[in-house]
Amino acid sequence: MSGDAAQPPAPTDNRGLEELLRVLHVSDEREIYERRIEEAEQAGDPVVVLVKALGELPGVTGLEALHASRRVVDLLTGARWHMIRQAREEGASWSQVGSALGTSKQAAYDFYQRKLDQQDASTDPEDNSSVRSRAAQGTKPKADRARK
Repeated sequence: MSGDAAQPPAPTDNRGLEELLRVLHVSDEREIYERRIEEAEQAGDPVVVLVKALGELPGVTGLEALHASRRVVDLLTGARWHMIRQAREEGASWSQVGSALGTSKQAAYDFYQRKLDQQDASTDPEDNSSVRSRAAQGTKPKADRARK
């Protein structure tokens, strides 16, 4: 895999969630048809209709589907911390947030903390954009904590 280091970075993918999900759906459909064709051939059944249906689907390579999958995960993960903030602002406990995410309250809190740290690192310290997010977390902004 030493050749991977020479690969240029992938271009930014600005497709929306709906379009990315369409790519994943087509990839899944292609996989289902390919499996059915293989099963029908092994059973000695005709495959003409299945092959025709597969041929009518848009072409999606495994790499295209994998890339779309990664982008969907990135988009959903990016939105998740905003949803956590909303739930916390609505009065949900960290235990409830963890339960909704299928994880522990500590794992939910830690995820949120990492996202806040990323936000703090990427914004102007004078911006105060993380004040609302820290309030939802239940902690004071880093600048306030440092003064004490």
